[in-house]
Amino acid sequence: MLAVEGHGHPPPIRSHAMRTAQQIASALRERIASGEFAPGALLPSERELIAEYGAAKNTVAKALSMLRADGLLVSQIGRGNFVRKIKRLRRDGTSRHLRSQRPEATSPLEAEVQEQGFRRELELREVALTPAPPDIAEMLSVEPGEPLIVRRHLITIDGTPAQTADSYFPASQVAGSRIGRPEVIPGGVHSELAAVLGRPLGNAVETLIARMPTPDETVMLQLPPGTPVVELVRVIRSEGSPVEVTHFLFDAARHEFAYEVPVD
Repeated sequence: MLAVEGHGHPPPIRSHAMRTAQQIASALRERIASGEFAPGALLPSERELIAEYGAAKNTVAKALSMLRADGLLVSQIGRGNFVRKIKRLRRDGTSRHLRSQRPEATSPLEAEVQEQGFRRELELREVALTPAPPDIAEMLSVEPGEPLIVRRHLITIDGTPAQTADSYFPASQVAGSRIGRPEVIPGGVHSELAAVLGRPLGNAVETLIARMPTPDETVMLQLPPGTPVVELVRVIRSEGSPVEVTHFLFDAARHEFAYEVPVD
């Protein structure tokens, strides 16, 4: 056994300090956040990163995988890893439903995308009669199983699926109206709903939950790995009674949510 001079113990084993995958991923995150690698920029190749960080190929590959899982990178076969371009649509929950805040015969989302320079496409996927699920029935103050009209939409922003919206209405209230027919309603459904009810709509209550998507939701919204979703449930009332429940699902990386709240 070798001994250190003056000691009875073997010398410590010395090895070249290697960057871990976590350390490399953290360093690259900082460089992305600082703007060194701007949205859309091509990252250095794996070979260049191996040389720069003095790490093994597998370590660099793992670090890049972490960044893809975080939703920061997208990979293109034969080209490399690119910083993901993220342009968020601002959804103003305080004023978006006020008719005075948007052009006539324009839905809230139409007004938002026009003002912010996005392009929107609306796909009406289904209009159907369905028994009320227990959670929707509770929010609409009806019995579970009571007939509802559901309208399901897929909304595309700048050519990419960005959100889904499933709206539920008591069938007894909207029977015979355009709400129950498979057609897009110009200006949105709320003007039609108010006309059918014969009274204005009142306040809306929104509840948001951030979570990771299910496999089906990932496919529906074409989400890159590591991208969370925001689930939003909105209940609209008229004269104190609920008249519509809408379940939204947003690509969280492509939206931001703004609310103005009173402070005493």
